Amino acid sequence: MKLLRYSVLPIIPLLLTACGEPPPERMKQGDKLYAYYCQNCHQKAGLGPFLEQVPLTERSLQRHEIVLMIKHGYDQGHTHMPTFSQLSDLQADALAEFVIERRRAQARAPSNPN
Repeated sequence: MKLLRYSVLPIIPLLLTACGEPPPERMKQGDKLYAYYCQNCHQKAGLGPFLEQVPLTERSLQRHEIVLMIKHGYDQGHTHMPTFSQLSDLQADALAEFVIERRRAQARAPSNPN
């Protein structure tokens, strides 16, 4: 019985480390990627944590443009955003889709009269 107990003890820390969030390079969901890479800076820049201060118009960036901006930068007068070339194409696409869906939901929501 003692032998079993001592042979299981070294495994417990390994099992517990698997319970946390995945490292950023393994994240696949747009909301998790946005929270990790984008939200804090966008909020500090005054854009709102989910870009609420940027109006959604017909000229808003399309999904493929957002992916390119994430991976390669944006030189249209917006020099403060870093590039995230470490993200895979699938991660950048998931992030772009999350941003677009979040902004569409904001546009559909009734405005707050405060």
